[in-house]
Amino acid sequence: MSKLQKIRDYQKLHGTGKTINWLYNNVKYRAMKLKSRPIEFDYEPLKEEEKDYVVPKTKGNVFIFGTVPFYDIGGGQRSAWLARIYNKLGYKVFYVFAFDSSEVKKFKLEITCVMHKSIQNVAVQDLEKYASKNDIAIFEAPYKEFKDYVLMLKNKEVKIVYENIDNWESHLGNQVFDADTLKLILENADLLTGTAIPLVEQLKVYLNRFELKKKVIYIPNAVDDELFNPHKNYEMPKDLNIGSKTLLYYGSLWGDWFDWELLTNLALKNPDIRINLIGDASSVDKSDMPENICFLGLKQQTDLPSYLAYVDYAILPFKTDNIGKYVSPLKLFEYIAMHKKIIATPLPDIIGYPNLYTGSSYEQWQKILNNKKKVDIELADDFIKQNNWYTRCLTILENLSFKGMKKCPAKFYDNISVVVLNHNNANVIFRCVDTLLKNKERYNYEIIVVDNQSSDGSYEKLLKTYKKEASVKIVANTKNGCSSGRNLGVKNASKDYIVFLDSDEWVLHKYWLDNYIDIYLTAHNVGAIAWGAGWFNDYGHSYRFVDNYDYRYMPPLIQARCDIGYLATCGFLISKKLFNEIEGFDEAYDPTCYEDTDLALKVRNSGKEIYYSAHLGVGHLPHQTTGAGSSAHDKLILEKGNYFVSKWKKINPDLLKYKK
Repeated sequence: MSKLQKIRDYQKLHGTGKTINWLYNNVKYRAMKLKSRPIEFDYEPLKEEEKDYVVPKTKGNVFIFGTVPFYDIGGGQRSAWLARIYNKLGYKVFYVFAFDSSEVKKFKLEITCVMHKSIQNVAVQDLEKYASKNDIAIFEAPYKEFKDYVLMLKNKEVKIVYENIDNWESHLGNQVFDADTLKLILENADLLTGTAIPLVEQLKVYLNRFELKKKVIYIPNAVDDELFNPHKNYEMPKDLNIGSKTLLYYGSLWGDWFDWELLTNLALKNPDIRINLIGDASSVDKSDMPENICFLGLKQQTDLPSYLAYVDYAILPFKTDNIGKYVSPLKLFEYIAMHKKIIATPLPDIIGYPNLYTGSSYEQWQKILNNKKKVDIELADDFIKQNNWYTRCLTILENLSFKGMKKCPAKFYDNISVVVLNHNNANVIFRCVDTLLKNKERYNYEIIVVDNQSSDGSYEKLLKTYKKEASVKIVANTKNGCSSGRNLGVKNASKDYIVFLDSDEWVLHKYWLDNYIDIYLTAHNVGAIAWGAGWFNDYGHSYRFVDNYDYRYMPPLIQARCDIGYLATCGFLISKKLFNEIEGFDEAYDPTCYEDTDLALKVRNSGKEIYYSAHLGVGHLPHQTTGAGSSAHDKLILEKGNYFVSKWKKINPDLLKYKK
């Protein structure tokens, strides 16, 4: 459709006055866009001195060819999640985008890529020097400027994936769709995926048109269930508008697939409700909008769960046109993960999603608003387990038949004991154990849960729930102590390697231990690896933590590092032999505080090195196990910290000098 025809169609629907206003807003919007420039970088290579204390990534490279930059809240979020997850899985990520962000506001994000650049500023040879056999390249659009990169990557024997994520033959793809590029990508692709059933069917039509025979698989979009976590406590955002029913949408507001008529009528007929819209509304004509449609502007994605936590309904008012009917909206997965009831138009791919109700008219939406049904949490959680970003990224790897994805190293298979403590943590311990069981096939570990004198009924429920699970041992401690409890867990362990987890952690995918095993097998003089770490202050007390630094002190080129002062036991791997040689945890630290810091120094004092790596496949809901922030806990920190410093000043004061 030409631009002139689009203007004429808009005038027929809305009249001359609104059309002039719409054109003015679009010109203003494009002018604002021109002021904006993309954030681009090449991550600096490792310095010579860094090579002495870091373990570089060795898995290979993932090249992502997206339409917009990483930080684009609308169109960029899908490819941004691919980048984040492949980075966490241990790959080096190169991100190349076709167009600048169309949004007028940019947020500071941790861009977990080695490279993040516009294709206009990346020569083919810039990527060619990195590309090698069995790397992965993911293309998300048949953009003509991608052609030379496809040919180069194929020549370098890189595995090419084409993901059909939108109907680019609609006006959405005016600047994106190129038939020759599409044919070239399809001819050279090792894997074809569609994010919606209609997009899978569209790919099959393309293959038939170009007389190609290839398999197409359906992989819908997904959610980061670490970020969109309904179990966290969120503070209600001050700008959220609360009504008799509070509704929320976030995402693109400028597309003509957005059904403003439906939303406006719903607002007019229900003046007591509040419809909150998050997104760039700079090109939206708001002159005749009802007052109960509330524009909140752009928000960082990390803020979105706090908005979802306080609304009655999350909504998706998309027209079922030649764009809408092809979509697999990321926001729907995020709505479901946050245990929300959802009202949407009947897009083909979303029918049957948990807690989702559809209607084509405002009258149907109005009836759904009065729905008294409760959210089916179990159904939502089961759906999200199958549709998180780890599962999706790993599905791509598995369908490419990658070496190393099939078998756990013999040294670790059936040779790991996972030890978890429980003290009045009925709200989190079962998710921890359930996800350990769900993801144990690759490693065949045993699970040892040590209960530290719980009084909330969790110990009894643990015994009842897992009495038929041969791989789960429930052990009762005679006191409440982190040191004594973990020591008891190791005494009951029958395997050669110990992994300590906290009960407020949960396993995210079936390859969750692979990076730690790789580090253990390859790093120099490794004694222990952990997911948390920190440094000391001038007095020898624990001071700064990895969480205080960008990337959690794990930049995109690095798999692990040992330039830290100590490790935490919230995801900690050590051999049982070394654990026993250093006499395990010092039980003088019971009930808690500094016991893991002490154990890390014991490892280092034995002549072995301690390594920190953020690339363990676990999620974490902080401060669920220790009562952190209470006066009693603060008192314990001081008491145990003083004991720790006094002890190590006598044993080896040099170990207290690791500062940041």
